Amino acid sequence: MSKVIIDEHRILQVNSKPFFPIGARHFPLGASLADLRLAGFNAFRWTPFGVDRAAQLAPLSDDLAGLYFYPYVFTNGDFSCDAEERREALANLILRIRNHPALLCYEQRNEPAYTHRSHAIPQSPARGLIAGSRVIRELDPDHPIRVGHMICNLVATLQQYNDAVDIVGCNPYVVSPPGLRAHVGSRADGKPTDSPNQTLSAVGDLTSKMMQVAQGRMVWMQLQGSANENWYNEDYTPESRGHGAYEFQKLYPSYWQLRFMAFHAVVRGATALEWMLHGLEVGSNAWRDVCRLIGELNRIHDVLCSPPWPEKLAVTYNELGFSDWTGVETLVRIHEGKPWIIAVNSQFDPMDATLSHVPTDLGTTVDVAFEHRRIAVSNGSIRDWFQPYDVHIYAPTGEI
Repeated sequence: MSKVIIDEHRILQVNSKPFFPIGARHFPLGASLADLRLAGFNAFRWTPFGVDRAAQLAPLSDDLAGLYFYPYVFTNGDFSCDAEERREALANLILRIRNHPALLCYEQRNEPAYTHRSHAIPQSPARGLIAGSRVIRELDPDHPIRVGHMICNLVATLQQYNDAVDIVGCNPYVVSPPGLRAHVGSRADGKPTDSPNQTLSAVGDLTSKMMQVAQGRMVWMQLQGSANENWYNEDYTPESRGHGAYEFQKLYPSYWQLRFMAFHAVVRGATALEWMLHGLEVGSNAWRDVCRLIGELNRIHDVLCSPPWPEKLAVTYNELGFSDWTGVETLVRIHEGKPWIIAVNSQFDPMDATLSHVPTDLGTTVDVAFEHRRIAVSNGSIRDWFQPYDVHIYAPTGEI
């Protein structure tokens, strides 16, 4: 069996080894577990219940292509109604899988506080999830529980669910075409988020919101890897029955957008990521973009789950004629005693930035990971050019 805990840095430890989940929330069309592993994923969401029930994985094999899995307990983790029936289904599941060597954690009811537009009643009240999680913890104290919230709802409302979980997150799917029809999870006005920031950096803002919700718990963000238009089907949008998806509205995130969203979430505090891949076809250009990013994350996995540097970098800019609203944001991780710097430009304008007060043991040069270039460290500073929503990862020379 596996034993999973969350350490003082909000990082998973699986059998005493640091682990950064790179998860597939959905199976792309035509994908196998081997395809996910080849892409660089290290975990996947298993759905034994509900409309997404993964019959092809039942019974769950001992050989999961080297991937960890996290089962979604669906409504069976909510004891606010049908408690005995749900308790039985939940207990049967836990007793079946709790000793599986690839079990990572449990996922409680998705978006429990969501009120479906005009309805004031949440999908699952907090008391129901707290009661359900009590059973999970009694039967399996060795694996944490996570929840994915909708991007909306008050911080105080979402905090009511914290006693039910060890890990919180939400699902900012911000890449949408103009005029997207309202669908489950979207605003009635078609905007992708309820944030005043309607740009890509809303992902970071919502990560910061989840850090506030978490009250010290781990944050695991669900990011967009597919088109929001793919949600139009008879299961998810019954009001669209007979219409289906509009091919001309299928806008998939580009590699550039995928990369920014992932690393902005990490810089803002996420220590686990997964991707919405609903309706994404294996072999498509969009799938290749996802694989390119996932491959990068896989290569620096051990960096992503290394302890943070306790100090902060200073960032200044050279005048280009643009405002420095939020500008370049940074995170430093210490891997095997050496600092790695992740820097993201959270604006839609370019920035000429200088990162100062870098760790003294960084050396006189750094390699910019995945960019095939090396730049100087001068007087404790790194100067670099950032395109809009650009990401630069500064690695110790020769480490990547």
